[in-house]
Amino acid sequence: MDINNPSYSMEDAPDDAGGDKEKMISLVRASGNEQLSVAEKALLWERIAADIAQPPVKIWWQPGWKVAAVITLLLSAGLGWWQWHRTQEPLPALVAFASDQTYSRGDTTVTRMILGNQQQLAIRNNHAAIAYQAKGTQVRIDSQEIKQELATGKQVFNTLLVPYGNVASLQLEDGTRVWLNAGSRLVYPAAFGQQRREVFLEGEAYFEVATDAQRPFSVYANDMKVAVLGTAFNISAYREDASSQVVLASGSVQLEAFRGPGKKGAPVQLSPGNRALYTGHNGNMTVDKVDIAGYISWKDGLMVAEHTSLYEILKKLSRYYNQPITTDTRSGNETFSGNLDLQKTLNDVLDIIAATTSLKYEKQGNTIIFKTR
Repeated sequence: MDINNPSYSMEDAPDDAGGDKEKMISLVRASGNEQLSVAEKALLWERIAADIAQPPVKIWWQPGWKVAAVITLLLSAGLGWWQWHRTQEPLPALVAFASDQTYSRGDTTVTRMILGNQQQLAIRNNHAAIAYQAKGTQVRIDSQEIKQELATGKQVFNTLLVPYGNVASLQLEDGTRVWLNAGSRLVYPAAFGQQRREVFLEGEAYFEVATDAQRPFSVYANDMKVAVLGTAFNISAYREDASSQVVLASGSVQLEAFRGPGKKGAPVQLSPGNRALYTGHNGNMTVDKVDIAGYISWKDGLMVAEHTSLYEILKKLSRYYNQPITTDTRSGNETFSGNLDLQKTLNDVLDIIAATTSLKYEKQGNTIIFKTR
């Protein structure tokens, strides 16, 4: 058989390959199926990688067979998918699920929970409190209790969507507590497995992780992976921001990029009071010392600013109150110091900023604009 013949394929492999040949053909065909979800493809590639890694019992091919098999695999899987897989290890099932998930954040003003059976629950409280009990089979939402069926041996992922103008607190089934800021999404198992605890975050959240040395806790956010055992920290990883950051309040965490330009970089260890700033487009990570109050006080309804740029303050207020707020060119360079009570109305908060700076604000259409007096 001429391996340079374009019609050559895996079906031309010798018959004595038996079940191994048929198994590989079915895997390769399935890998090119565009009907598969990202999560299903990730799991499929794990199976293909495992089969390739296993040493053969008998070496019945010539050296050219190896080349032909690789060529066939490339053609069947699809060039685009293969190029992704060349630079990426298979994603964890949780991350693949979250990446494949379709949802709309802009068509609602209420917090939503999506259960494993795709049932959606609307939560009208803009400071929702949610707690998992009975190993994930019971969910208490404020004063309401929801039961959830969990299949034995199958991990079920739930999603909490917190739109702009809302915040929420969540207790996971292991006792870990999470505070989600406005405009955030958290994907997590209803019940964690026996070996690890993993969640996926888009937006901002403060974590108080329940200690469990046998099951490390990891947060995937943008291209970062934050690994902990038991600690408290804040992650800000909004998709529209140029960089993501992690601020450690207590304990210890380890950061690394699990995909993207920073994937080859060495893991970074943080100590309490450290902030790690990760820029996804170039993989650059820097660490500095900060006053953690300015980064975690939002969960208690306060914004603590210390010579903070007005641009950063208004960006956070815009998310928290679900109101577009901006500045003219000169006003953006102003700084502000003080505590802002987020339990007050937006106008009360903006009045405080205006009174302590040389600025005024006005509403133009649906947007509030700060200007010099």
